[in-house]
Amino acid sequence: MIGVESFRNRDGYTTLGAACAILLSCALIFGGVWAARSLSRAQGVQSVADSAALAAANEVAEFVIAVRVADATLLTMSLTGLGLLGVGAVCCCVPQASTIGERMIEAGRQVLDARDDYAQTQIEVLSAASAALPALAQTQAQLIASENAGFINGEAIALCELVPTTGSVSLSGDLSTGESAAQTVEDSASDIQEQGRIAQEASQQADEAYRAAFEADCGRYPGACAAQRAQALAGLPDEQNPVASSISTWSFQMALDRARAYYRARMSQEAGISGGSLEERCDSRLRYHYYEYACDLLQDGYVIQERGDVPQIYLPTLPRNTQEMKATALYTQRVYPVSDGKLHTLAECPGAEGGVEGYGSVSQLDAGVYERCESCGLSASVLGNVAAASTSIDNGFEHHYRAVSENAEAYCAAKASAAPALRQARGLLQECFDALACALEDVVNCRIVAYPPGRYGAVVALGFESSPEQALGFSGAFEPGSDLGSFAAISAATLVEDPSDNVISGLLDGVASDVGPPITDLTDGALGLWSGILHAYGSGVDGLVSAVGGVLDGLPLMGASGLGSWAREGLTGVIEDCGLEPARTDSAKPVVINTAHVVGRGDGPLCDAIATAKGEEVLGGGEYSQEDGDP
Repeated sequence: MIGVESFRNRDGYTTLGAACAILLSCALIFGGVWAARSLSRAQGVQSVADSAALAAANEVAEFVIAVRVADATLLTMSLTGLGLLGVGAVCCCVPQASTIGERMIEAGRQVLDARDDYAQTQIEVLSAASAALPALAQTQAQLIASENAGFINGEAIALCELVPTTGSVSLSGDLSTGESAAQTVEDSASDIQEQGRIAQEASQQADEAYRAAFEADCGRYPGACAAQRAQALAGLPDEQNPVASSISTWSFQMALDRARAYYRARMSQEAGISGGSLEERCDSRLRYHYYEYACDLLQDGYVIQERGDVPQIYLPTLPRNTQEMKATALYTQRVYPVSDGKLHTLAECPGAEGGVEGYGSVSQLDAGVYERCESCGLSASVLGNVAAASTSIDNGFEHHYRAVSENAEAYCAAKASAAPALRQARGLLQECFDALACALEDVVNCRIVAYPPGRYGAVVALGFESSPEQALGFSGAFEPGSDLGSFAAISAATLVEDPSDNVISGLLDGVASDVGPPITDLTDGALGLWSGILHAYGSGVDGLVSAVGGVLDGLPLMGASGLGSWAREGLTGVIEDCGLEPARTDSAKPVVINTAHVVGRGDGPLCDAIATAKGEEVLGGGEYSQEDGDP
């Protein structure tokens, strides 16, 4: 029996005590080393489990990206096809763009046909990919586990389960309205072209008449025109005799107001003439009656709806010769004094010595009611010649005013000729826009909808067995046959959005060659529209309006009829009302997450086992909805 003295003596040191201390220290050292290596191995095993979970979830992420690319392609093809139909219809109403319109409509039909084939193919491919996701996820998880197990000297077996374990891919909505819209546009195209041509030709005639009237009124100022003659002959001030700086600021009302002011001023000037020879005074009196008649006549003039489809413009014309004068009140008005059975120009006429007996008209003179005065020589031809000279040559106001009046009549006639064609063309275009509006409303909601396996995440259980070579390590030299034992780890991963990675980037180059000849054979404008819609896909309706507007801006839509501008606004309004919301274009990326957040939604045996081991309740997969976290 070993006594206390074996461990303690007078010097405090014994051989047995030292041996025990050394043995205890070694035990502590090697126990610590084993614990450290065990914890390190456990950390490595957990890292492998995390990597396996990320690899499994990454398969789902790639599927989600494929779905979003397919959905973006389908939607943008629908929008492109309908956009081309709308742009084509707009082009058809403008003669100089009608050929482009035919090509656009044909291209729109081709895009929609290719879209239908593309949709069917993608549903089949994505459905097969969705069904294969669980196997792909298991394969990737095991591959990552096996590759990484070698770094920690062991063998690993991974068991992966997607949450939920099943999924589906479908096409929501109806694509058939696109076919109906295409048929409507194609059936209306030729009629739109014809009515647009008629409206354009008539509108050009109206524009030519309008410009000619502007030039005659004040467009040639300071050259000979109504404004210049009014200034020179009547001395009209600028406020009564304005000169428009351009045709866009001129109107027929300006010409009518100028004529009224001019004749009022001339009548006032003639009323004040009392001296001069008999001939001069007679001429002045005849001019006074002429200007007085003009003032009364111009009060009946009007300009209504000048820029409407059918403007109502009446600029009364003045007689320019004796024959025309006889058809006016100048011929029948009783304003000339009668004396001794003769009709005189003036009461002061030397031939009217007997005094004024009353008043008569030139028509009565021609009818023989009165005799012609030899002194003043009043006759129908004399009265008819008052405005003949100033109407025949360009130094008279009447010459230019009559040109304005005649062009006003031509302008109204041309507008009246264009109006039926404009109404019919607008009606046909509106039918096309209504059909496009219905189709846009449907295709905006017609999408590829996927609820893939693993949309809530992926769970991985990893088993790790150390290799036999571990016994040759540091601890094995003192404890032959020892190892670190077996390890197990669980991990889960789910998907999050990555705003920095847009799945639509470069899509046109990536899919243009895959959707077949109907797409790649389109016009540059068609591909330009598709490219614009792709780049603006994430902007919603604003991006769509911008893309279509960019194509329209490059087309010759300006025309005299105004149909191109009207149709452009109509098409833009249809697009703005389609309700396209900004698309989700961010990539889905896998991240490691606490298993409780994924297992709680699981419906498979692995989730049940993990939940049981952790003492957690399994929530079950349930019915999936967008609010449940569509990746």
